[in-house]
Amino acid sequence: MSTVSLQHIKKTYEGNVTAVHDFNLEIADKEFIVLVGPSGCGKSTTLRMIAGLEDITDGDMFIDDTRVNDVEPKDRDIAMVFQNYALYPHMSVYENMAFALKLRKMPKDEIDKAVRQAAEILDITTYLDRKPKALSGGQRQRVAIGRAIVRNPKVFLMDEPLSNLDAKLRNQMRAEIIKLRQRIDTTFVYVTHDQTEAMTLGDRIVIMKDGLVQQIGTPQEVFDHPYNQFVAGFIGTPQMNFYQAQLVKEGDKYAVKLADATVVLSDEKQANLAKNNVQSQAITLGVRPEHITLEKTTAGTVSGTVGVSEMMGSSIYLHVTACEKDTVIIVQTRDLEGDYLKDFAANATIQFSFPGNVCHLFDPKTELNLEG
Repeated sequence: MSTVSLQHIKKTYEGNVTAVHDFNLEIADKEFIVLVGPSGCGKSTTLRMIAGLEDITDGDMFIDDTRVNDVEPKDRDIAMVFQNYALYPHMSVYENMAFALKLRKMPKDEIDKAVRQAAEILDITTYLDRKPKALSGGQRQRVAIGRAIVRNPKVFLMDEPLSNLDAKLRNQMRAEIIKLRQRIDTTFVYVTHDQTEAMTLGDRIVIMKDGLVQQIGTPQEVFDHPYNQFVAGFIGTPQMNFYQAQLVKEGDKYAVKLADATVVLSDEKQANLAKNNVQSQAITLGVRPEHITLEKTTAGTVSGTVGVSEMMGSSIYLHVTACEKDTVIIVQTRDLEGDYLKDFAANATIQFSFPGNVCHLFDPKTELNLEG
């Protein structure tokens, strides 16, 4: 068993600066948890408290039912992979990976077996005799991960391990971490500011802002049902579009009015709003770029003016001004005919719509999701 329990964890620095407020999380055995949020949100501080590198100001932390608030990092049976690799430059790859095991005074044959098994998992066997300076960034990161694997820890902590890599290598290493997770049965806590990493890696995501947990859920849950406007805007690429709109209740039916468009909401959303007794009111309407459809008619649609169009190959990202807001629309090129690029020239007028099942409705004051 490798469970982690964080109960009302708080971290305050000198000067009464609180980095983490009342953090609560139960991490199951062998679960992959991702802490995600913008810079300064408290995610790395939380990870460092789990590791024992930061003292806990208030609250209790347990690893496998053992309270570890005052337990030294070396005695917590955790391994941590840092953003900057933190390899010993004067040691070979083999020596870097074996170092922690030598400190434990493990027999040489056991150390050799553990190092070579980890190297095989990470496909770095041919680099074991090299020094870190002779490796690429991706190879160094594999060595850092291998050094953690050989320890066979209860909990595997990773602090933005891919942020120093270029985009192509980051995608490759993301896939490698997924494979790694499948091969070693342990609990992962992973910190990133990249929501794509969070969505692809995590069993559950913890979204943080200003030291506060905004939402905890599976990637699909936080994408489909964001708890508030911050989560809705943070999760998803490109970012969700937001508009000032009206929610109208006529009888027992809800609809959203935006410009000349009136969109009747889906049955699920109708039920959620009715359960919360939501009345007609001004709202902030959220619609994701991929959920918007271009239309050929002006009736019952929203009008926009194209500013910039970005050709992405299989799709075009249109940056449009609509309802006095910047709007991003993703158009699949396979759905277009003829010389469609001229239709998206600067200052061209387009019409668009969206169905009722993709609308996200937020209170303009509290920014909370009206569906609950």
